[in-house]
Amino acid sequence: MSTALLSPSTGLNWTVLRLHRGALWLWCAYVAVAAGLLLWAWGPGTAGLGVTGHCSSLVANACAAKGPTADAYHYVLLTVDTFLTLLPLAVAVFASGTLIGRELESGTAHLAWTQSVSPTRWLMAKLVLPALALTLGTGILVLLRRAVAAQQPDLADNRWFSFSDNFEVLGPIVVALPLLGLACGTLGALLRRRMLAGAGVGFVLTLLLWQTAGYLSPHLWPTKTVVGTVAQGNLPFAGVTMGDGAVTASGAHIADPFCGDDTACLTDHHITGYYTEGHPPSHFWPLQLVETGLLLGAAGVITLIVFRVLSRRVGS
Repeated sequence: MSTALLSPSTGLNWTVLRLHRGALWLWCAYVAVAAGLLLWAWGPGTAGLGVTGHCSSLVANACAAKGPTADAYHYVLLTVDTFLTLLPLAVAVFASGTLIGRELESGTAHLAWTQSVSPTRWLMAKLVLPALALTLGTGILVLLRRAVAAQQPDLADNRWFSFSDNFEVLGPIVVALPLLGLACGTLGALLRRRMLAGAGVGFVLTLLLWQTAGYLSPHLWPTKTVVGTVAQGNLPFAGVTMGDGAVTASGAHIADPFCGDDTACLTDHHITGYYTEGHPPSHFWPLQLVETGLLLGAAGVITLIVFRVLSRRVGS
């Protein structure tokens, strides 16, 4: 990729910036507001908290936040986390509608292709500039979100294994997801060539791939297993539980027959203990990197498909 393509001073990039300046200002405003809320939670919001109870990673709600800023602190994090989580779907709709679909539907793209701009270079400029803006903005927000979590790491609002939304927003997954939405939205626009139809395809494809990656990632990293005796039962497990059951004399893991203290039942099933397996808090980064890799890989493959579809459609 030439440096000229990335330069805002070139005619093509300047045109893209001017054409979508409203979306750019909206994105900047979103990042600024979200960053301001997180800075408040990191500073004054945290200073006003009074944590009650004994925080423990083994118990979901062992401690709670009290104090004058507790309610605001909770709602600020909930709001920021929710909007960050929904961002890839919004990006997919924007890419398939306003960014690409509108120009394909109106014929503006074809007019540009008949001038000195090739379809490939046109699409590259359309994707590179939003991708840079999304990466920079989400990168800033995830750093701030992690700083907030580091101030009170044991509160449920900041523990990645307490709420599913927390896991995504506390690491690079939240940076990769909008890039996936950008690629899916662009593909939807090229396939349908209509704003609304393309937006629907981009939305559904992004949601499908996002949920698939989230489902697969916990299974692509080895789990940790803790085993307790019959007397101990299932030992407490800190983290995300993936499964539990009984252990037989041969070491096999079976479904819990719920024998309780029934000695005859325990003997009949050859049960010598109970197990729990899952991902402890130390698995945060491996799980983050696995899912981030899946998302970026999917975005890369879809981007290649996008350029192949464009080439076939215009014969360039």
